[in-house]
Amino acid sequence: MSRFDQEWAVVPAGARWTAVLVTLAFTALMAAIFLVPTLMTHGPKAHLVLLPMFLAGLVGGVSLALYVLLLGYVCGDARRRGMNPVLWTLLGLFIPYAVGVILYFLLREPLPVPCPACGAPARKGHAFCASCGAAVRAACPGCRQPVEPGWRNCPGCGRPLQQAAAAPPA
Repeated sequence: MSRFDQEWAVVPAGARWTAVLVTLAFTALMAAIFLVPTLMTHGPKAHLVLLPMFLAGLVGGVSLALYVLLLGYVCGDARRRGMNPVLWTLLGLFIPYAVGVILYFLLREPLPVPCPACGAPARKGHAFCASCGAAVRAACPGCRQPVEPGWRNCPGCGRPLQQAAAAPPA
């Protein structure tokens, strides 16, 4: 499964169907708005004018559909990351010029890591699983805060990590 397929699976089916319906409805609306006046004014040569108008309506419908799919992705991705999907979808919808969607991508939480013991999702800042208590990431032996591989000292308490790992637990 490709990366695109994995991310496409995040978009809810309701958002996909809504995008299809938005495209069809917008295209039909533009055709209905421009069809009658164009037929009345241009007569038999109306097809020369209607084709560009139909294509413009189709481009507008596809643009709206892409925005609906983007909002669906925000909703599904926020749910996957343990964030509030309704809040972020509404922010993306009501803040103009897609600023809400951009804010979501700037402020979203990292993907949770599955616990090696029970499989429950653990957030990035957690060193231990909230469900079973198993170690999810390396932790400082002094203050038990999560540490990254390659760090020499703990950022929480300042204790040297390599010497602490070599020393027997107290």
